[in-house]
Amino acid sequence: MQFITSLRTKFRSIRRRILVFVSAVYLMSSGLSALWIYYEVSHEVDELFDAEMVQQAKTLAAFLPEQLSEQHIDAELEIVGDASNHEYEDKLSYRITNTTSSWTLSTRGAPTKASAPFQIGFSEFNLNGRLWHAFGMMSGNYQVLLLQEDSFRSELRSDLTIDTLVPVLLLLPLMLWLGWWTINQSFVSFQRLATSLRKRRPDDYSAFEPANDDEEVAVVKQGLNYYLARIEQTFHRERRFSADAAHELRTPLASLKASLQNLISSKKTIEKPQLEALLTSTDRLIQLVESLLLLSKTELPPAAVEHVNIAKEVRQIVADFYSRAEQRDLNFEVSLPEAVGVSGSSDYWRVLLANIIDNAIKYAPSGATIEIESQQNNLQVKNPIVDDHGVDLERLSERFYRGKHLDVQGAGLGLSIVQNLARQLGISVEFSQQQQYFICRIHWGDNS
Repeated sequence: MQFITSLRTKFRSIRRRILVFVSAVYLMSSGLSALWIYYEVSHEVDELFDAEMVQQAKTLAAFLPEQLSEQHIDAELEIVGDASNHEYEDKLSYRITNTTSSWTLSTRGAPTKASAPFQIGFSEFNLNGRLWHAFGMMSGNYQVLLLQEDSFRSELRSDLTIDTLVPVLLLLPLMLWLGWWTINQSFVSFQRLATSLRKRRPDDYSAFEPANDDEEVAVVKQGLNYYLARIEQTFHRERRFSADAAHELRTPLASLKASLQNLISSKKTIEKPQLEALLTSTDRLIQLVESLLLLSKTELPPAAVEHVNIAKEVRQIVADFYSRAEQRDLNFEVSLPEAVGVSGSSDYWRVLLANIIDNAIKYAPSGATIEIESQQNNLQVKNPIVDDHGVDLERLSERFYRGKHLDVQGAGLGLSIVQNLARQLGISVEFSQQQQYFICRIHWGDNS
């Protein structure tokens, strides 16, 4: 169990896994190659020696006399050759038999007729546990039989196969060393990257510079750079939120504190208008904090994407704002089809449209009509403005920018929130002024 645990621990290394896998593939490929070579060599060796046996049989048949002499017939059995001349001589034999007499010519140690009967063509038989290959042919009154022991062929097969495997096995240690060295050299770039990452300061979000890296290291660097950029954006967003909140809350809190101090030091009885003023200041503070929190949230991508009918959302928002518009004697002229489908977060779309319509209600003069219409991939909100409105289109989406309209209730964050939401939804929001009209156009392109 401890051995298996230790083995698993070692195989957590990518380098070891690659080396073992490549070595296994190398050995398996070499083994399959050797097996393939063995069978190919066996086939070729058999073909070669079979052809040689045919040639030898034909040669022997060519030298045989048509008629045996009486001397031959009287001898009946003649044995030629000396098995001691060569170590392989007893592995090759032939036997010639005359069919019209009992005369037989054979090499020393050749199998007898009983143990190796004559057969025309190629055949195999076992004799005393040894496999023999035979080729027989008829030549007139003669039966010519060539015999060859299989060990003669198998030794050649084994020698060729071993000669193929030995270099492979001898090269294996060298291949393992070269593989380990190459893998280690390839991972040096990763080690440098890890060292560089460990030495970084906590507030250093700068991107890693490309340094002629390997493809794999470049991919990791790209991922790290993307992650660092996101962390930096998040950090800057949080820091900006803190700075904005501190800046915007300082003045109303100081005012509220001064009012409370005056009330405490005053010997007069606290009257209702004074309390209502404090309540109004508190409401503004709450609205400001809610706007800042909403602005911070809109800098994050939506959690889910869904199909949204913004025509339905617009009608609901107009209904919600109707009482406010009525207080200012404003009218709505909504020209929308039953459904206008887009994709995105319904919450994001609802906040975006509500801020745009709320902005139109705030800055339209009393008695005006706010026009909302939709064309292909566009939605337009158009409201009249007073002559001295003084719209600075380039600064409209700037945080806390309110132009000359400090008397209008609000924190100057509405259109900043709209731009953040448009960026997260992948749409564009354009502001323009045509004569005495302020126009906000939402274009969602293929985002539907």
